[in-house]
Amino acid sequence: MGAVPYAVPLPVPASGALSRGLAWVRTGALWSLPVAGVLLLIAYPLGSFLALAVWPGLFGQGAPGFSLRPFVEVFNGYTFEALFNSMWIGLGAGVLGTGLGAWLSWLTTRTRIPARRIVELGVWLVLLLPSYFMAVGWQILLAPGGMLDIGWLAHVVLGPFGVMVVLGLKGVPFAYLALVSAWRGLPEEIDEAGRVHGLGAATRMRLALRLLAPGLAAAFAIVYAESLSDFGVAATLAAGVNFPLGTYAIYSAISSQPLDFSGAAAASWMLLALVLPAVWLQARINRHASRYSVLNGRARPPRRRPLGGMQTALHWAGVGAFVLLALGVPLFAAAGVSLIRNPGELFGPGNLTLSHYAGVFQSGGAIEALFYSMRMAVLAALAAVAVGLVLTVLLLRPGRLARLLDGALLTVMALPGLILAAGYIFAYNQPWLPLYGGSLLLGMAYLTGALPAASRMLLGPVGQQHRSLHEAARVHGLGRAAQWLRVRLPLLATPLLFAWLLTASHIVFELPASELLYPPGSPPLAVALIAYLHGFDYATEAALQISAVLVVGAAVLLIRWMFARWVPLAWRREDARRSA
Repeated sequence: MGAVPYAVPLPVPASGALSRGLAWVRTGALWSLPVAGVLLLIAYPLGSFLALAVWPGLFGQGAPGFSLRPFVEVFNGYTFEALFNSMWIGLGAGVLGTGLGAWLSWLTTRTRIPARRIVELGVWLVLLLPSYFMAVGWQILLAPGGMLDIGWLAHVVLGPFGVMVVLGLKGVPFAYLALVSAWRGLPEEIDEAGRVHGLGAATRMRLALRLLAPGLAAAFAIVYAESLSDFGVAATLAAGVNFPLGTYAIYSAISSQPLDFSGAAAASWMLLALVLPAVWLQARINRHASRYSVLNGRARPPRRRPLGGMQTALHWAGVGAFVLLALGVPLFAAAGVSLIRNPGELFGPGNLTLSHYAGVFQSGGAIEALFYSMRMAVLAALAAVAVGLVLTVLLLRPGRLARLLDGALLTVMALPGLILAAGYIFAYNQPWLPLYGGSLLLGMAYLTGALPAASRMLLGPVGQQHRSLHEAARVHGLGRAAQWLRVRLPLLATPLLFAWLLTASHIVFELPASELLYPPGSPPLAVALIAYLHGFDYATEAALQISAVLVVGAAVLLIRWMFARWVPLAWRREDARRSA
């Protein structure tokens, strides 16, 4: 009889409870840093500031104990007027922005209008243009003794009507982006059925708009919320004509003597409450979204309809008016004032000068503000894209924590930047955490404000990477870090670059956090621009504004050229497809 081989005992599988425990440990380790980041960057500063509305003495700034007096005071005088103005201005801007966005999105998705790419380019330029650029352009153009000194026109535009129009024009890109996919989702059969039953073009359009109700509600809610939370127009055009808005009332409460932090917190609560009707409307329509479901597996995509000669001319006239009001006037006014020696004289060769630009580059304060903002933008955008990439990976994981993280990012996106910046003052101006007054805190505010957009821009590209990439990398012996460095990040090079460029370009001109958190003696670009404007130095403000746009634009083009020249072709997937 042969020897019985020694039997090696197999490992005993872990119990179900132990396996679940290990899974919880791994999940906790994975989510610990993101959760800590959300608490430090969002929950702690926001909660610290908003709590002052019911606990004024929380940080030793007022009487101790619970009190509702700040809310009572909100309904008296200046703050209530500002909140009421914000509400009706937001409603008007929402209607205007949604209407123009619906028209432009229909024009680019359902018609054969020539050169429709120009319309899309104009919408994107309006999206990238800071709101206070648009407002300042109208102020410069219509100021007394300015380029267009027409009393009745200045009275109409430099007032509540002008504020509403500027905010509505600024909201058009948000409505456009919300409705483009909705127009494309209406199948061809809807229009054909209307034609078969003899319905006219106007009736068919009304039916299409009823089917677009969820998209229209979303567009209106976005434009309305953006108008309420905007600080650029409130601090320039509205403040210049003594027309108070909610965000400027909050800013005045925490920056003017006597300081009223609890009143600012109560006003912030009321401003947030004004957004609820729009959110409720959108949620109510979305709950009944099945009524508007028209897309199925047999639906055919809509055809683009040709336009007649007169229709094309009228639509292009409308597009031209939109581009002129939203882009032409601000840029023309800034360029004109910056090049004119004497604003009261006619625009001509004898009245042209570059002295204002020379003054900008010779003035240490103006050019230093620009370069300081660019340095902060580069660093904050790098951090936002890096952290945003990590958050994107976590958002794509199933589970409750991913949904909570998504909710936190959406809260930041919907929150007025001024309120979040005000929270940073109290949260990080404590003896045990004295960050207020330094560039680090300003960079943290920039990072927090940029995270939602950065993570949203990367969701699609990261989600498109199939798990077979990881499996193939593991087969070839690559660890997790090597997979990212040698496989995933190269494929994400182009999306990461565009996310970084867009984020940095936005941060350079950011106003709310810059106004509240900039270090003493180091004002960012937006603060310097507003200071020149409030000092009625329109020429220097315009020259600095145009210089900043040119410098930032040149930097973006240079970085794009360097990326195309030195980055391997395989990393640039779009260029690789074209060369194939």
